[in-house]
Amino acid sequence: MKITDDRIRFLFEAWRCGSMRAAADILDLAPSSISRQIAQLEAETGTSLIEPGRREIRLTDAGHAVIDYYRARQSSVEVLEAQLLDLAAARAGHAEIAIGEGFLGPDFHETLDGFINTYPGITLSVSVTDTTKMIRLLLDDEVHFGVAFNPVSHPHVVSRYRAALPLVAILSAHHRLAQRSSLSMEDLGMESLALMGPNFRIRQLIDEAATNNGLRISPIFTSNSIALLTHMARAHGLITVLPAFSVSAELASGELVAVPVATPELQAVYVHLLARRGRRFAPHLNELADLIRKRLLPSARVSIG
Repeated sequence: MKITDDRIRFLFEAWRCGSMRAAADILDLAPSSISRQIAQLEAETGTSLIEPGRREIRLTDAGHAVIDYYRARQSSVEVLEAQLLDLAAARAGHAEIAIGEGFLGPDFHETLDGFINTYPGITLSVSVTDTTKMIRLLLDDEVHFGVAFNPVSHPHVVSRYRAALPLVAILSAHHRLAQRSSLSMEDLGMESLALMGPNFRIRQLIDEAATNNGLRISPIFTSNSIALLTHMARAHGLITVLPAFSVSAELASGELVAVPVATPELQAVYVHLLARRGRRFAPHLNELADLIRKRLLPSARVSIG
């Protein structure tokens, strides 16, 4: 069997974009050219790669096998290029990370600084996004790693490392509940809350905990910005729910306090370093993953006692 790898790219882009027309826009070709290349690829493989009769591209089992081969080959090329660059002492390459809003702060900055100082020739891209989009970016190989809270399980995404961290109530030091040793979900349900939007995993965990306790949480303020959530806690007496390390500077200054929430769902929370299952990584990417494991994930375990 002789398969033309260039044609697999047309199949990959059509599948990734959802249609041949969308892929044609990306590749700057006519949709008929995309269709013709995929038809020739099917002739080369001797089997159908796309389910017929659908407006949106759906792959057959054979189509998925071809895409898996293509992505494995692209990863291998990336690894080879990095190894050759390392051998030539060029120390060049690229790294892409997706990260949740909750991880932005001094610990993440120090992690990036350590990587940049070790690999000054590496270009780096960081996307701040919600967990749902992060999974999609990983599956499409648009980022190498994702850092997320308790992501929903996906068969093609694996956790390389994880660290335990609870979600806690964050409130002004002057709030009437600031001296409590813990709060219940019922306590939260009776307070004015400022929370992440529903697409963020932190918010989904809070909603799940409320449902399991027979409650419904209705925040009066929502945002994808932790800076805004903490502002609402300081200035307006609202309570937010976050990992303590996301507001470590404010906790250290005494402006805000962290109070444990006495519900198992918010105690058994983990931060994960995610990657696509089966993807191989160049040496500099494994180094980045190791820095995240050693510096960022342990920093999540901020004491609030």
